[in-house]
Amino acid sequence: MTKKTRDWLFRIFAFLFVVITIILSLYATGYRFNLSWPLRFDHILLKTGTLALDTTPKGATVTITSETKISSSFSLFGVENKVTPIKIKNLLPGDYVVSFTLDNYWPYQKKLKVNPEQTTFLEDVILFRKSLPLNVFQTKTQDIYYSPNGRYAWLTTDKKIINLESEEFINVTANQKINWLDDNKQIGDGSKIINLENNSVADYTDTIGSVQESQLSGDLLIYLTNNSLSALDIKTKATTLIPVSGKVLSYKTNGNTLFLVTTANNKTELKSFDLVNKKFIDSANLLNSKNFSFDTDNKNIILIDSEHKIAYLIANDNSGQIIKDIIRGATVFKWLDGNKLAYANESEIYIYDLSQTKSYIITRLSEKVNSLSWSTNNYLIYSTAKAIGTINLTSEGNDITVLWQGDNLSSLHFNNTTGVLYFSGAIGQQSGLYKMTLK
Repeated sequence: MTKKTRDWLFRIFAFLFVVITIILSLYATGYRFNLSWPLRFDHILLKTGTLALDTTPKGATVTITSETKISSSFSLFGVENKVTPIKIKNLLPGDYVVSFTLDNYWPYQKKLKVNPEQTTFLEDVILFRKSLPLNVFQTKTQDIYYSPNGRYAWLTTDKKIINLESEEFINVTANQKINWLDDNKQIGDGSKIINLENNSVADYTDTIGSVQESQLSGDLLIYLTNNSLSALDIKTKATTLIPVSGKVLSYKTNGNTLFLVTTANNKTELKSFDLVNKKFIDSANLLNSKNFSFDTDNKNIILIDSEHKIAYLIANDNSGQIIKDIIRGATVFKWLDGNKLAYANESEIYIYDLSQTKSYIITRLSEKVNSLSWSTNNYLIYSTAKAIGTINLTSEGNDITVLWQGDNLSSLHFNNTTGVLYFSGAIGQQSGLYKMTLK
C-alpha cells in the first residue's frame, strides 16, 4: 500500500469518525434525522419530544401511530405492545394517535401533538370496565331520583323506594312528592317523615293536617297548605306562619335560609327568608311561569324555570343580590363539585364555573342529552335516548367513549365508591332500572 493510499484512507476514516461522532452526539441530545419523501432540508434534522402515558387501571397496551408526513419509523421502534405507565422518548414532532387497550375494558384513543424538547402528558385516562347491564328491577322506563348519597332510588311512576345496596324495596310507599333530607336517611313525604334505615314513620298529620310537600331544616318542618307556608318545630310542636303574600309555586331550604317562588297580581318573585330571625332577606323579579323547581348540592342552589329553559344561580351568602347569574336554554343539570355546574342545552354540554361566573362548551352530540352524572375522577357521564357515554374533562378535546346503546335511556347515577352506574332504560324487550359496573 502506497503512502498516498494510506493518507487517503486516514482522511476517510478521520472524516467518518467526525461524522459518526456528530451523529451520535446529536442522537444523544435528542435529535433525529427525518428521511421522509419528498425531502425538506428544514426538516432533515429535528429535535424530538416525549410522551408520558398512564391509565387507571395500569397495564394497558399502548399503540401509537403518526398522523404527519414526518417519518417516525426509527422513533417508534419498540413502542408497540408496551404497557402503561410508560414514557416514550425521542419522538419526532408531529401529531400522533395513542391507543390504550386492556382486556375486559373499553378501548381509549386520543390524538396528541408532540412538540420538540417538550413532554406531552396523558396520564389521567380511566379505562371503564366492559360489562353488560344487569336488570335491578323490571318495570316501565320512568324518571328515577336518587338520594344525595346514592344509596336509595325513588321510582316516580311505581312510587317505590329501593335500597341500591341490598337491591330490596323499602317497606314504605311514597305517595306524594318526596324530598330527600340532608342526612340521607329520611325523606319528607307529605305530612310524614320516613326513616329509611328502620322504616319508622313520624306522622304529623294531626298537627299540620294533610299536606302535599314538606321539607326539613334542622328541627323545622317546612310545609305548604292552602297557599300558606308554615314551619313546625318538631321538638316543641310550635308552629310559625311564614308571611307570604300570593301563591307559593316552589320552595327549598338551604341551611337556615328558605328560598321560595311566589306569584301575586301577575308578578312572580324569588324570595329568601331567614328561618332563625324569621324575616325576609332579599327578593328578585322572575318571568311568569308555572314550572319552577330547585336543585342543590347542599352548598350551591339553582332555581330552574323549565317553561322558559332558564336557570337562576342563587347567591346564598346574604350579599344582597339573590340572583348571582342566569343560564339560558338549559334543560339538564348536574353539580360537579363546589364550583362547577354541568348542564345540557339540547345536544350541547356546557360547564358553568362559579368561581369565574362564566360558561364554556364541552362537546356537541348528535342527539339530545337527557341526563348527566359525575365521576370524581373528572369524567362526565351523559345519556341520550339511545346511548350512554363518558367525557374525559381532563383531556384536551374532551374525548368521548360510548359505553352502551339502548332505548329510552335516562336517569343516570354513578356511585363513585362502588364504580356502579345506574340508569333507567330498555334493553331488548326488557325495561326497568339497570346497573352497570364501570370500574
